Amino acid sequence: MRGHRTLAVDLPGRGIGFTAAYQEQNLAALANESSQAANISGQHWIDHVVRIVRRVREHGPVILVGHSLGGLTITGVANQIPDFLHRIVYVSAQCPVTMSPVEYMGQPEWVSSALFPAGAPLMMGNPTERGFMRANWRGANRATLAALSNALGLNEQQAVGWLNGSEPDEAWLGKPSFDIRAEKTTWGRVPHTYIRLTEDKSVPLAAQDRYIKDADALTPDNPFDVRSVASGHSYFLYDPAPVADVLTSYWQA
Repeated sequence: MRGHRTLAVDLPGRGIGFTAAYQEQNLAALANESSQAANISGQHWIDHVVRIVRRVREHGPVILVGHSLGGLTITGVANQIPDFLHRIVYVSAQCPVTMSPVEYMGQPEWVSSALFPAGAPLMMGNPTERGFMRANWRGANRATLAALSNALGLNEQQAVGWLNGSEPDEAWLGKPSFDIRAEKTTWGRVPHTYIRLTEDKSVPLAAQDRYIKDADALTPDNPFDVRSVASGHSYFLYDPAPVADVLTSYWQA
């Protein structure tokens, strides 16, 4: 990116792939299949990234970036190895401070999120009982596709590409191991940035601002460096220049 080394990290539980039932759209079988995602914990994610940061740091300072759910992982890494990080950057990402991730999503700032109602018709089973979330992305009809496009800030073609690249299974945030919160004595020592996506309909702007407010109250002497980009939740991936400008500014400073 702009001449700087970058590394995209795949977290444990990703890359599991598609089962025959998903490929064939055998809904009865798909509803009852188990998943490796059920065995994934928040600590798995953190430990994986910690190992990578320790290796790549020998090549220079590390700026760790997390988008959306990825905010939990970068928070956990900063809690664990703060001295190995030059900066952490949240891109419309979760950054729990005083409550668990699920509790934050139950707050008034999250009420307007378009993602949950858009994805609800595709959800299969009870994640609390199964220990993972499963969404039948290939089951999206025209109305569901339109709702997801709106939630993600994408046009229909982009949303179809997003769906085709999305695996059905995801770890369940309701597990205690995903209660990852910023810690004052560790996370609080790392310079941190929050990039607000001002047109985000999945993580509403009010929810983004709540994370910023709570974190700044935790570490008033080390507040977020707040930047704003006019983008929907996923659109910046198709037009990355504004976010790239923010990230490269930290190397030019």
